[in-house]
Amino acid sequence: MSNHVNHLLAQWLPLRDKHKWVLGFIFKTEGSCYRKAGAMMLFSDAGHQLGILSGGCLESDIVKKAQRVMTDGVSRTAVYDDEDEEDIAFKLGVGCGGVVHLALVPVNDNNAYLSLDTVSKTLSKGYACEWTCTVDGTQGACEALENASVKPRKALLDNVDGKRTLSVLMVPPIHLLVIGGGFDATFMTKLANLQGYLVSLWDPRPAQARVEHFPEVNYLIEDPTTEGLRLHLNEHNIQAAVLMSHHREIDSKALQVLSKQSLTYTAMLGPLHRKQEIMDLAGLSDTHFTQYFASPAGFDIGGELPEHIALSVIAQCHAVFHTKHTHLNH
Repeated sequence: MSNHVNHLLAQWLPLRDKHKWVLGFIFKTEGSCYRKAGAMMLFSDAGHQLGILSGGCLESDIVKKAQRVMTDGVSRTAVYDDEDEEDIAFKLGVGCGGVVHLALVPVNDNNAYLSLDTVSKTLSKGYACEWTCTVDGTQGACEALENASVKPRKALLDNVDGKRTLSVLMVPPIHLLVIGGGFDATFMTKLANLQGYLVSLWDPRPAQARVEHFPEVNYLIEDPTTEGLRLHLNEHNIQAAVLMSHHREIDSKALQVLSKQSLTYTAMLGPLHRKQEIMDLAGLSDTHFTQYFASPAGFDIGGELPEHIALSVIAQCHAVFHTKHTHLNH
């Protein structure tokens, strides 16, 4: 199960009027903390707990405070100080050494659901948005952003019209295209799904990419032609791709299609000499990929098994999307 905000809100949205809900969100941190400002969690009177606000050590106390908000409808704030011996965080043995400032606010039609329903619909369409919410929970707003290449940034706490207001950049889940439906691709799709990615899978070979082997995949592209692949790319907001068919013709033809897309991350399995061979077959060069192109794919973590390779590729993809380019090697 992913803790990406898009996943949490997708679970909450159809239940929003069936239960009482409280939103818990971190609006400020000091020092080292497990989660940062902007992290959120949703609680219901039916026992739902969607998301996480710490490493699991504070949740039991947060639940009790959320239940009080459900009972009287009054917003609350809480401070967890891991260095204060009298604080609950210290007594729970959290150990991070930081201070967490948390807001717990009702979410219902009286405050227009703090615009979380709009956030959910915006992210589901593949658009980023700016979500703002007052710490007292009286008002929330969502502004969709047109720029598809927006990068994650830290949440901002400001004073707006006399009220502390948190501004959070909400980024939609990464949509990853996997080229190749062999056994090793199952590890790639599982790990991508665990990160909250949307996943598309394409393999023109009838014996590959069987639906029973890829239950986590969001889109199994049935059209075996490169035109079908191109149409799928144009229809969906795919930002990343991994080529792992282990077939020269499939990889080269897919690479031709991908070269015409503005992907943030493209990776191809295999050694350097294979990269050159596939590029020659496709009639391409590195200049056709203006953003990050990794071949061999992934970080060198010393692993040889399919699950190790998947880990190295997904980690590299994550780093690219979170602007950690200084730690990457082409």
